[in-house]
Amino acid sequence: MARQYFNSALSDALIVAASITPTTAKTFLLTQAQANQALPLPYGQAAPFAGQIFRFALGGLITTPATGTLIIDPVHGNGATSTTGGTDMGASPAQTVTASLSSIPWRMEGELIYRLISGAATASTAWLVGNFWSQGTLATAGGGWTIPFGSTAVVSVDTTGTGTAGTFGALNFYVTFSVTGATIITEYTAMQSLN
Repeated sequence: MARQYFNSALSDALIVAASITPTTAKTFLLTQAQANQALPLPYGQAAPFAGQIFRFALGGLITTPATGTLIIDPVHGNGATSTTGGTDMGASPAQTVTASLSSIPWRMEGELIYRLISGAATASTAWLVGNFWSQGTLATAGGGWTIPFGSTAVVSVDTTGTGTAGTFGALNFYVTFSVTGATIITEYTAMQSLN
């Protein structure tokens, strides 16, 4: 008999919009509390198992600056502060975004796969891959942009809950623009266990 897998939501979706106006410094897309609520990761006694896959999706509205690039950087852990913490899972390259868009839809999705689970802090390993995309200049064919991000090798992560604060418990994303003037509103989130 084949194994049966059932997708299940890990948490309620974020239903209150989370708005940020990032500077040119790394800024979390969600606060610690929002990441814990909307993109939780199991740890400690409820640690994931080797081979467990989680799918995440977020979306909302973005206003882009008059010029510049954007970097998306996923982190394992909700972070210690709004600009530090978490275990880096593989930042995107700096991608030029369409200039001066106002309240345009964006979407981000991907998967986090645990490869090895250990009882020692930061000895588990995981792999993450995803995409962030939005439309380009209105009424211009082929103007959309996509920013791939993710691991280039397995990453050591904490699934015990005993390591450094902010390195376990949730998934979060840094955004870094090369110039100021952007606004990103997260309108919804989804986090599922696929197996």
